[in-house]
Amino acid sequence: MRSTSAVWAIFALEIRSLLRDPRTVLVSIVLPVLLIPAILLAGEWVENRRAERELARVYRFTVVGTDSAFVLDLMAAVREDAPGSGEPAGATDPAGAADPAGARDSAAAEDPPENGLRFRRVPVADPRAALESDSVDFYVEGLTREEWLAELPDTVVPGIGPEDGGARVLRIHYLAPRTASRGGAAALQDHLLEARKSRRDSIVMEAGFPVSPALVAAVDTLNVASDEEIQGARLGRILTMILVGLMLLGGSAVATDTLAGEKERGTLETLLTSAASRGDIIRGKLLSIMAVALTIAMIQVVNLWVFLGLGLLDVGGGFAAAVTPGVALGLMVLYLPVVALTAGLLLLTSAHARSYKEAQLYLSPVLLGMLLPTLAPFLPDLSLRSAIVVVPIANLSLAVRDLLIGEIHLPLFAAAWLVTAGAAAWVAARSVQALRDESVVTGGTTRAEFLGGPELFQNRVLRWFLVFWAVKILLDFNVPLEDIRAAAFFSVGVVFLAFPLLVIRHFRLDPVEALALRMPRPGVWLGVLLGAPAALVAVNGLFRLMDFMLPMPSELVENFGQALLPEDVPAWQLILLLSILPGIAEEITFRGVLLHGLRKRFGPVALALVVGLIFGIFHFQIFRIPVTAALGVILAAVTLLTGSIFPAMAWHAMNNGLAIFLGTRGIELDFEGWWWGLGAVLVLGLAFRIIWAYRTPYPEVGARRKRRSLDPAD
Repeated sequence: MRSTSAVWAIFALEIRSLLRDPRTVLVSIVLPVLLIPAILLAGEWVENRRAERELARVYRFTVVGTDSAFVLDLMAAVREDAPGSGEPAGATDPAGAADPAGARDSAAAEDPPENGLRFRRVPVADPRAALESDSVDFYVEGLTREEWLAELPDTVVPGIGPEDGGARVLRIHYLAPRTASRGGAAALQDHLLEARKSRRDSIVMEAGFPVSPALVAAVDTLNVASDEEIQGARLGRILTMILVGLMLLGGSAVATDTLAGEKERGTLETLLTSAASRGDIIRGKLLSIMAVALTIAMIQVVNLWVFLGLGLLDVGGGFAAAVTPGVALGLMVLYLPVVALTAGLLLLTSAHARSYKEAQLYLSPVLLGMLLPTLAPFLPDLSLRSAIVVVPIANLSLAVRDLLIGEIHLPLFAAAWLVTAGAAAWVAARSVQALRDESVVTGGTTRAEFLGGPELFQNRVLRWFLVFWAVKILLDFNVPLEDIRAAAFFSVGVVFLAFPLLVIRHFRLDPVEALALRMPRPGVWLGVLLGAPAALVAVNGLFRLMDFMLPMPSELVENFGQALLPEDVPAWQLILLLSILPGIAEEITFRGVLLHGLRKRFGPVALALVVGLIFGIFHFQIFRIPVTAALGVILAAVTLLTGSIFPAMAWHAMNNGLAIFLGTRGIELDFEGWWWGLGAVLVLGLAFRIIWAYRTPYPEVGARRKRRSLDPAD
């Protein structure tokens, strides 16, 4: 009873401090109240503005080529559907551009066409330069059959034979990054195809065809989804992301002040001298952060019910989902574990920070890490009937989308709820356990922090990798490199080499020890030669199993493969940049400094799993994480058994090299039957048996854990 009173007293103290801080009230209460109606109104306004802009848009173009007259003839048919272009059909200058006089007459019509599309021809001397300078949105080139086939000498064009002397080709030149250029080219292509179809149908009818060609094998489509379901799916994709972002924003203001801020001000020591135990203190503070996050969640759900359920706002077709009281209650129940998990992570992050600024630094990767699972509803074909049901936050994000659509699966909802609730309970327990460490509670300088060096790195290795992960995400999204060679050199050769070198220099690590630069026993290499191809087949089988449990769009996987293995890049360059370079740089980072920093915390099995999981998380494509993590576990096990990083480097490079060799030759590891996977696992087991026979174990693995188990005080 006394403990409960202490918890509620600390909770009341935290809430009073919160209400006295105008900034916290602003981000925790005022902003959540205004955000949902602002998003709903902004969505309607943006949609209306887009429609108005499209209605009034005039696409500028010019015509070039030896067959420009044919292009202008077809453009005249387009102008019948989109009047107002105004220029004469056949007036062109010698360069193929529009006649200036015609261009002067091509002012926009006062009454726009119903389809909102208008095209205006403008005079230019250099169409390509005009396109790049935004003087035109696109230009159309008219080619004869001979000109087109001359440019594509080795291409077989279906439907065009030697007798088709009158065949003509229209080529639309546009710039894809520019919205007006891309949209205008697509719109013109649609209208030109429609004009061509009308001409073809009229010829067929004139030849005596008994019915309209449009009635031959007519196809009609009907969307059976209601407007509420469509709009519910649209709202469900973004709702959890918005809610988690608000909870992190509001909760972080409380979390950074309640522990990190108090340690910086020196007021936490005063609280520790009170009658409340450390467990009571952390529980009271956790409840205060949960109260803020819960308030934010309730505000958003009530906003949805008031503005959408009661129809207080007319948001048109943007996010006009049907939010009944039952749906609102279901949303609130689904979000309860997310509230608890968010509060626990924020408090745990603040507990490990010694100052307000340090807490803000740590919260940046936490924010990114929590927002990533909320993007699950954006992935096509992803549902709760897959392995995603065991991924916290991501599972409830999909459950929220399904609830707003009207597809309620109570067993799956319950499973997702329990998984996220279990994660929240584990994080809360870790928060209480963390505050038992005197240095964490007081923020004082420990012996390791005073001396620095390798011992300090063992305490901070996960923090450094967490920050590195966030920086890696920012670099990948803000430094776009289209050429796979430049991207691989920068992302792997520069980033993954710079980070471990920075760590070694900052913490004054011995490079030989930190990177395990020791030669293994010769017999190990036989195991590596057997294990690398076997692991490739086994991991590919795991990928197919994961694809069955967690379906990924085939287009996504195919596009990734095409981007990774472009046809115009020589194979030796791919081997160098995607096989040898990652085999060195990534191994130095993960089986080098990461494994070295964590070696004393975990036993060999747990250490291999942790290093492998972190390795997988650094590969951001969701379909790559499980298989990459599995490869990371194998490579970590090889390093732990041999005490050397060199076998893992060779294994990694061979794995990537074999994959590139097979991919560039169009050979897929699509073996029929389960025996291929079983055979690969058996060969992989034989490889590890050989490595075990010549093992030289990695030193000091689990030393800290063993020391604690032998300490009588524990």
